[in-house]
Amino acid sequence: MQHIVHSAATGVQSLSLGFSLPRSRVGSVTASVRTNRDPSIYGLQLLFPGHDMGTFEGFPVCEASVSTLGMQGYGSIYGWIQMVRAGDPSDISTTPWEMDPIPILAGLNTPFAWFGPEPKLFDAPTREGVERLDWTCHSFLTYIEDSLVSKAVKPVLGFQWGFELHGGEPKVKVLRELQLNTWNGHLDLLENSFSDILLCQNYLNQKGQSITSI
Repeated sequence: MQHIVHSAATGVQSLSLGFSLPRSRVGSVTASVRTNRDPSIYGLQLLFPGHDMGTFEGFPVCEASVSTLGMQGYGSIYGWIQMVRAGDPSDISTTPWEMDPIPILAGLNTPFAWFGPEPKLFDAPTREGVERLDWTCHSFLTYIEDSLVSKAVKPVLGFQWGFELHGGEPKVKVLRELQLNTWNGHLDLLENSFSDILLCQNYLNQKGQSITSI
């Protein structure tokens, strides 16, 4: 299931994706990207005290919620993993991807930005004093087959979003679903960043279905 809505009137893009996993784990994700019209509502003054909140207007705000069917508790535990690529638009194709830098998680051996029962993703990136930039984020919902016992992380689905800066003015990128094999392109980064975590590869079987492999 995929449902995409782009509303020019409200500046909100939304994407709905369903998933079905082994052991009767079924659910859906609703993701949205909107233009930040009021940075204080999203708490940016907590991250940047004393800064002019007006300079953060026009950047994207991304949220994604998980809804599970039939299972709660341990059966609804998932994790969000994010990789970002930010650089000058003229040579962005050669700019390396990196893990989304979250200060409180620095030095911890975990790939998850958010983890738990039906975890909600929230991100509101911004820049100050930058004239040109291409910023793209790959957000992946992932799961562990035994919920939280082992350290074998598998992808469920993913989406792309971001923004561009030209002359210091932000423009929000189109929200779109990622082909799940995009995950494979990030495996070197993930494995080099988290030595104790087993990141499973995704590939397509003969029926074109997305499956994972250790």
